[in-house]
Amino acid sequence: MTHEYQRQSLEQLITQQTAAPRSAAVVFNENQTLWQILGFSQSQVSLWLASLPQSNHLKESTTATYQVAPDVAAHLVSLLQQAGGRMPLAQVLKKLPAGSTTSEQQIHKLARKHAQLEIKGPLLVLIN
Repeated sequence: MTHEYQRQSLEQLITQQTAAPRSAAVVFNENQTLWQILGFSQSQVSLWLASLPQSNHLKESTTATYQVAPDVAAHLVSLLQQAGGRMPLAQVLKKLPAGSTTSEQQIHKLARKHAQLEIKGPLLVLIN
């Protein structure tokens, strides 16, 4: 496949997604040769689709909204209880449950809202 053909294929996919959005799994399976040549995994195709300005999730909201799932807050409280009540934020980020995606900024927001959590310098602290 030439670069021009790849570019045209991607543009066609973008047009199709705008007209009739499909899941990343479907787009990946229907265009496996293209993704193989580009070296994209299904996860990367999913990220690419999510980055498209025509994606449904961006039509619904043009601003990013960050929500930390309630189970993350419970996990953080449990983690801090096991660690003696305090832990560096960098370490906290590494000990999140599988599948959880959050940032240091989101943990700061969560700590401000949560009655048992507080940020003190570089540490996340459990308040009794």
